[in-house]
Amino acid sequence: MGAKIRRATASDKQDILEISRHVWEGHDYLPLVIDDWFKDLNAHVLGIQVDDHLVAVANLRLIENGQTGWMEGLRVHPDYRGRGFANALTDRIVRMAKDLAVKRLRYTTSSENEASLKVAAKFRFAKILEKSVFWLSELGDIDTTVEYARIEVSTTSVTYKLLQANPRLIPHKVLVYDWKALDATRRSLDTIAESHDFYIALKRMKIDSLSFGYSRGKQEPSVWAFTIYATEPNGFLAHLFHNVGVALEKDLKALMGTHDTIFESTLRRLKWVPDDYWSTRMFLLEKVLP
Repeated sequence: MGAKIRRATASDKQDILEISRHVWEGHDYLPLVIDDWFKDLNAHVLGIQVDDHLVAVANLRLIENGQTGWMEGLRVHPDYRGRGFANALTDRIVRMAKDLAVKRLRYTTSSENEASLKVAAKFRFAKILEKSVFWLSELGDIDTTVEYARIEVSTTSVTYKLLQANPRLIPHKVLVYDWKALDATRRSLDTIAESHDFYIALKRMKIDSLSFGYSRGKQEPSVWAFTIYATEPNGFLAHLFHNVGVALEKDLKALMGTHDTIFESTLRRLKWVPDDYWSTRMFLLEKVLP
């Protein structure tokens, strides 16, 4: 039987979990979100069926009032790679987005994901920003009492007003959080605040640096995932140590931090960061639709 693209449903969950089992050594996020995708009216989950099973999957989720199509979860079972299934799903998503009057498509990927970058090049996605992402799986004994800027818990309304007064803190006008991205609007801050806590540091009553984080409670090991926005090393370090402290207080086992690439050397110089810590670059890719 030939391959066919169709809408995926909850009855395909076991096939999707089997695909996901081969991703990131079994630590893929798809099992944590697939049930939510099936319930989300803004999600369009597609799959490729061969014989009686799905062997590839991808999701198109409409965000920002339907103006942006967020592409996520593109996966192909290893037994079926090399057959053009990723391209076929992407092509279907592009055509679906045009039918839905979406203005642009976006997704994030790792700089190490060659297959994803080939898809981006084929369909003429442009890289619009780049961030660093690091993962620490063993926090150990870290002294978080280092004195940098004072960090305060913030609300979205206060954060938005302060960002308007210091727009250089978000130079691309895009907020990145846990491998997702939204334009830096008040509505986006409210969306992120549904799951994240916000922290700010002030200098002369203006926002000096910002971070937001949340607990990936369903994942093993339990992870504190956070993003830092800063313009100089002291602001970066203040938020880094603050978020480490939050993770330790919550008894979480690992960290995943996202930050500007200029702070990679600052992170590497910290004594408690091992030489072999995992890191990569995150690319935000975009295709504007006619």
